[in-house]
Amino acid sequence: MIGKSTIIWIGTICAASGILYQTSYKAQEQERELARLTRTIQQERESIQVLKAEWASLNDPTTLERLAREHLVLAPTTAQQIAVLTDIPEKQPDTPPQRLTPIPGRKPGAPKPPPAATPSHEPAIAARPDAPVVMVNYGVAR
Repeated sequence: MIGKSTIIWIGTICAASGILYQTSYKAQEQERELARLTRTIQQERESIQVLKAEWASLNDPTTLERLAREHLVLAPTTAQQIAVLTDIPEKQPDTPPQRLTPIPGRKPGAPKPPPAATPSHEPAIAARPDAPVVMVNYGVAR
């Protein structure tokens, strides 16, 4: 007859081997998951390197200049395009007035809405001597 202690030891050994098997199986599963994540990370790093190389080539000044020449209709500003207010001709008194088109949603002859705050006609430099001078270039079609 088998003693009680032998049955307890056999049960303990079976429980320990079951726990060992389960732990081993979980460890193998974790190793497979780690290998999969490592491969994914490596692929993402390679993709990032490819995107960085592509960005560097697209951001190259010669490439940008070539693309701008191909796709934009802008040209550099020439000295003849810069004008001052004295170059604008005055309106001739003998010319007939231009016909105005009505504003949509407003009946002809209706009173005009109150004007918004009118800007001062003084130059900005007189108001602030340290103000920067800005020139906007809208470009000219070729």
